[in-house]
Amino acid sequence: MLDIRVEVAAETVVGMDVDVGRAAHTLTKALDYVGIDDKSHGRRVGLICHRIAHLLGWNRQRRHFSLLAGMLHDCGVSSTSVHKKLVDEMEWQGAEQHCIRGDKFLRSFPPFQAYAPAIRYHHTRWASLPDTLDPETREYANLIFLADRLDVRYAVFVSEHPYHQVLLQRHELLDDLLPYVGTLFSETLYQALRVAAEKDSFWLELRDEYLDEAIFETLDSGDYKISLNFNEIEALGELISQVVDAKSPFTHYHSLRVADLAYTLAGLAGVGSYDARLLRIAGLLHDVGKLRTPDEILEKAGPLSADEAAQMHSHPLDSKRVLQAIFPDTPIARWASEHHEKLDGSGYPFGWHAEQIDLPTRILCIADIFQALCQKRPYRDRLSVDEVLQIMDSMAAKGQIDLNVYTLLQEHRQRLYAIAVSAGAQIYEP
Repeated sequence: MLDIRVEVAAETVVGMDVDVGRAAHTLTKALDYVGIDDKSHGRRVGLICHRIAHLLGWNRQRRHFSLLAGMLHDCGVSSTSVHKKLVDEMEWQGAEQHCIRGDKFLRSFPPFQAYAPAIRYHHTRWASLPDTLDPETREYANLIFLADRLDVRYAVFVSEHPYHQVLLQRHELLDDLLPYVGTLFSETLYQALRVAAEKDSFWLELRDEYLDEAIFETLDSGDYKISLNFNEIEALGELISQVVDAKSPFTHYHSLRVADLAYTLAGLAGVGSYDARLLRIAGLLHDVGKLRTPDEILEKAGPLSADEAAQMHSHPLDSKRVLQAIFPDTPIARWASEHHEKLDGSGYPFGWHAEQIDLPTRILCIADIFQALCQKRPYRDRLSVDEVLQIMDSMAAKGQIDLNVYTLLQEHRQRLYAIAVSAGAQIYEP
């Protein structure tokens, strides 16, 4: 394998302000896409953690830590099949794998590193937590486990009953967890939950129409706004892209490779270094909306049905919604949401024509097509560079992709193909 190293342009001092609390909230909303029908599990778990922590008299810093750790707890879950196991069973044999992935993902982004140990053990029994963990981490991990299992029962209940009945049946929901106290769950945390759950607001604030309001009333954005340089911003982008690419073995490294291709093509096309780096972030995150797409569609070994294609067509707007919240006042969300647009108007979801599609979007579109064709997919093996260009020649002839950018790709085909098929995290020279 070629060892192609990339030195990203050196202007790393330029960056942007990011509200880490809101970034955690938005990442959680993206992760909640994986549930397909239940879009709020992570945020509810975070709020439950905070309410129990408040009842325990934990200080403000620990309460807020509990909220963010609870929201981020399932960052290792990308697969809808894994999500189904998590909501169907109190314990299951493979649960630890997503905890290990989540720990790894969070450690890759410095502002989230502190939450990694609690996420690593959030499906470990209270009685089995390693003695090497400090007392606070043990409490955080078990608090998340308790809140997670309560929320699973809550979600099932409200899907089958009029919502107000949760106030009448709260004790039955809590009693479901009672047999596991002392083994799965800490007695202290469970008793605090029972007291906190006596308030009607504990349950009412879990409703979608109240949930985000309750979270943002709890979070003070001033506590979490930090200035990140481009390297740190890209670390956040790579964290999210790892979550997305882990959804299917057939999309592994796709986002990272599209980002590197887009960045390299942008340099070849004369795009300024600042916009080129923003475009790399857009490439990393262009498919975050696919977290909402069922695994069986992404891994289907054949053409999609009309119904399956319609489901796929929503992922650019799902990506836009997430990225606008994390990177406001930048073109990142727009570029990511338009990466399936074609110059002849045949793309989706907007059906833009050439005059409505800017150069960075055209570059990202070509990078995405090229990498997808270079990558092994469930319905075919990896194509050679000549086979890829033969397919793209037809698209260029139809006026669907930018001819100037495509010419650059043809001229640098071997270098760009090496980027497209490489594995692992690398960065490439423009």
